[in-house]
Amino acid sequence: MLRPMLGLLALVVGLGAQPLSVRDSGAKGDGKTDDTPAFVAALAKAKAAGTGVLVPKGVYRLTQPLVLENIVLRGPEGTAWPADIDALPTLLPSHRDGPCCRLLAGGAMRGLNIDYQWAKEPERGPPAIRIEGIGVFLSNLRIRYPWDGILTDGEHNVGRLNIENIFMVSPRNVGVRVTGTWDVPRLSNVEVWNAGPVKRGLAKGIGFHLGKNDLIRLTDCFAFAMQTGFLLEDEIEGCKIKGATWGVMNGCATDYCGRSIVVRGDHTLSVSGGTFWTHGESLIVEQGKSRVRVAGSELKSNGAPCVAVRGGDHTIVTGCTLLRPMEEHPGWAVRLQAGSTVFGSNTIQSTRDGIEVTGKKTAAVITGNLLQLPGKSVLDKTARGVVKDNLVLALPEK
Repeated sequence: MLRPMLGLLALVVGLGAQPLSVRDSGAKGDGKTDDTPAFVAALAKAKAAGTGVLVPKGVYRLTQPLVLENIVLRGPEGTAWPADIDALPTLLPSHRDGPCCRLLAGGAMRGLNIDYQWAKEPERGPPAIRIEGIGVFLSNLRIRYPWDGILTDGEHNVGRLNIENIFMVSPRNVGVRVTGTWDVPRLSNVEVWNAGPVKRGLAKGIGFHLGKNDLIRLTDCFAFAMQTGFLLEDEIEGCKIKGATWGVMNGCATDYCGRSIVVRGDHTLSVSGGTFWTHGESLIVEQGKSRVRVAGSELKSNGAPCVAVRGGDHTIVTGCTLLRPMEEHPGWAVRLQAGSTVFGSNTIQSTRDGIEVTGKKTAAVITGNLLQLPGKSVLDKTARGVVKDNLVLALPEK
């Protein structure tokens, strides 16, 4: 008798844990009906029942932000989030005075697409998702054509933030902004991909914008065709929280961006195993007292130095490949103009010159590098002098 009762109890508990469907609260999912009331009702019922909300396949028009606190809003399990196939349930926000979704403490979303449709090219707009509390979890989402993609609000602690498996298509302004995290936020496999229909070049747009973060971890994040791939700033316009990032970037990449990594302020950043192809600089360190370390990465620039150090406490670049392949854009592969730099065990291939060091207070140790180029290898214009001991060879034949 006891065993059947236990089985029945397990069945009841299992049924109680099932998410509530928005269709059961009246959502149509036809892309025309305002489904906001149905979503609000489903979220309230699910929260009272201690479960989540399921969004079946369909297109759901929304006219006001959905507020998620200690609850999950999700699509079918295991759904893919590709660029060109609408495999996910779609949230279609028609309002422009707030985000599609506000995530408070413990809010979560997964397996959904957020799609923006603009009557004309916007000059400003809300984020698709605004994060306002701790412990938020976002996964397996596609966000298409937003003004901003995912932003923390810059006012509240949003620590333990977890964002993974996100494909963001053509954000107009910022892909992902994270600031105000105490502690250890995580971004993994997040792609910010700008390939139309945004009719602009590389004049603006930030893939990943980082402010005050306490040991943020970025792995396998990628920015394509944004003006700046990764930007670190102590003060971000519109954010009350100020301060520097302490964090790591592993396996991250950029392609076709104006600049890859820009560090501006008093940050502590470690970068490893990345590939950063860009039209301008691959790495810029400027202003403040940042400590930046880059190892085992490829830095490729079409029309500017691969590495430009204009400030910071110290910068270390080691075990990297630096490429300056375009003869029509002459210049240095590396320019060190301020701070202290250790540059060692790297390979530079440049159609022109290697490393230029300038500035009265600039200090540099440049040793153990292989420089393959036709021009100057290391030019020292400092008052302090530069430690240098490198092998210089001709540029390999094509």
